[in-house]
Amino acid sequence: MNTRIRVALFTPLIASSLAVGTLGFAVSSAHAAQTAVPKAASCSTKASTNGTGKVTVSGTGFRASTKVLLEGSTGKTFTASVTPTGNFAVANLEDADYSATQSGTGEIACGSAKAAEQKDAKAQFKEGFSQGFALVKEDCKKLNQNKNNLAAVDPNFEKGFKAGSELAAQRFCK
Repeated sequence: MNTRIRVALFTPLIASSLAVGTLGFAVSSAHAAQTAVPKAASCSTKASTNGTGKVTVSGTGFRASTKVLLEGSTGKTFTASVTPTGNFAVANLEDADYSATQSGTGEIACGSAKAAEQKDAKAQFKEGFSQGFALVKEDCKKLNQNKNNLAAVDPNFEKGFKAGSELAAQRFCK
């Protein structure tokens, strides 16, 4: 077989296999991008303020105008509609550890209201500790000065403030 004939026969085969392979890659990449939850997607669980013990699970950053499957640690599932802005909220649920999944993608942990309260309590304590420590480190005379102003503050903040100011007093006010 002549070299020219071989090149003429094999060139279209090679070109078509490259085109098909590239097309397959482009289709699979587009499909993966379409089914992935946006990186900014998050959700949380908050206790209702009416004292019923119920919670609201809400999320932001999801693909717009689709559905989200919520699954609780109790085994119950709920479907939520995502708004055109990428948000959802489902109220009046029992407190459980929830996760959200959007059309075949990975789960995003929403947590439970109890876990959110504990996280908030830790943040309040940490903030109070930092402020109490800084205040007394700056001026030892302020050790007991701010106790009356803390009545309306979160109790965890107050505990942190007290612990921080006492530690600063031990270190800097001898």
